[in-house]
Amino acid sequence: MTQPPQRPHAFDTAYAEEDLGEVGDPFTVSPTPAGRTSVRGHCPRCHGRTATEYRYGVPGSGAGAGTKGPLDADTALLVQERHFCECGHPHPQLPSNAVFIGCGASWYVRSLVAVGPSGTP
Repeated sequence: MTQPPQRPHAFDTAYAEEDLGEVGDPFTVSPTPAGRTSVRGHCPRCHGRTATEYRYGVPGSGAGAGTKGPLDADTALLVQERHFCECGHPHPQLPSNAVFIGCGASWYVRSLVAVGPSGTP
């Protein structure tokens, strides 16, 4: 299966806290060498590559920080979690107190594709 070509990162997109709702763009979830869960994809607003790492025991799971658990359980919770643009680019009008360095967009993912640490399914 081939992926459609990715649009280039829109570096000139001004920062704006914008809720994009649920997006159908493909995102992946994988374990990291540090024992965390990584969610990766492209921001649906600025199209920059974004990645967020969560400890096992993601928000809302009731599990304590650092609790090792199955990736499948984390995946089910991560589709309920709000994700934020963390492209790392300081977009124009980025507030000095912004929690995430990106364009300000937030969204929910419809589904996650589990991949191994090397990025393969």
